[in-house]
Amino acid sequence: MKKIIITGSQGIIGKILTKKLNSQFHIYEIDITDRNHNKNYFQADISNLKSLSSVFKKIGKSDLLIHLAASSAPNAKWEYVLKNNIIGIKNIYECARIFGIKKVVFASSSHITAGYEKDALNKKNQKLVSIHDPIRPNSDYGSSKAFGEAIARQYFELYKIKSICLRIGAVLSDDNPTKDKTGRNLKIWLSHRDLLQLIKKALFSNIKFGIYYGVSNNKWKFWNISNAKKELNYQPTDNASLFLKYNQG
Repeated sequence: MKKIIITGSQGIIGKILTKKLNSQFHIYEIDITDRNHNKNYFQADISNLKSLSSVFKKIGKSDLLIHLAASSAPNAKWEYVLKNNIIGIKNIYECARIFGIKKVVFASSSHITAGYEKDALNKKNQKLVSIHDPIRPNSDYGSSKAFGEAIARQYFELYKIKSICLRIGAVLSDDNPTKDKTGRNLKIWLSHRDLLQLIKKALFSNIKFGIYYGVSNNKWKFWNISNAKKELNYQPTDNASLFLKYNQG
């Protein structure tokens, strides 16, 4: 089995992936918390290159890396965004270069284009937002994820490290999009099942560099996932509106 490093393994997505991928990969986890005592778990602050490099050295040569670690709150303070999302991702790619990791799947964010969302939610603009639309971040968090995509491209151009950047929607701990009273999650939900499929397709894809929205096949989604379907063969199976229908019925 291939060896894979997952950063941010103690977050919602990290826990889903470490559980679901462990039959297909030798998984090594990196997170800032000290709650996990698995022998393949390493505590590290990704903003500290020296410390992070020592962890990568202990892990040894790896085939793949899923980078999830970040300050994930859209309203996160600038100092945390700078430390974890900007310095942190630069350090991650530098470690990938130093230790010969050939492919990274980067958890980017739909907040890169959050500026389009108000019109989409109000149904004033029926056009689906695609990766070809100009970025419209409305927070330091969104801008930091755009920086992450730029770093991913830079390291591909300079060092041929392949990267798949996934602008992930709402992955919920209970996998239930109906509890959000605003109705937003019915549009941006990415189910655990579709998340796992998308990650696997990204890992095994021959695409050298790509940016894709990660969302389930929701009736009211406002992101265009046609390139993910075409290039990654991503075929989402879940639909938040059907989830709502089944649970009300």
